[in-house]
Amino acid sequence: MGQVMKSYLGIFFLLVMGLVGIGIVAAGMEANAARNYHADVVTEIECSNFSPAVIHACKAQAQEAGYGLEVESLAYDAEGKEQVAEVVLSFDYAIPILNLVSEGKVRGFAR
Repeated sequence: MGQVMKSYLGIFFLLVMGLVGIGIVAAGMEANAARNYHADVVTEIECSNFSPAVIHACKAQAQEAGYGLEVESLAYDAEGKEQVAEVVLSFDYAIPILNLVSEGKVRGFAR
């Protein structure tokens, strides 16, 4: 009878460990997806030559995807055109099985 209880307890802990592992891997994949999305947004802003319409469209798309996007102009040239912008993408880093949620941020510069 004691062996049966130990076996069930071992299976239970293996199941819990597997679920926590899956949660951690899923959170890592979400963070990687956010980094890739950030890189795409920076490339799109750079290719559009800092067009305000493109920046507004990127912010709208990020909001639809569940991200927060901030674009702040940092440097201008002699003609007043934007040359460098800081792009900050915020996302939720969550492990649901442990009930852990924190905000992650990816920072970068568009040149």
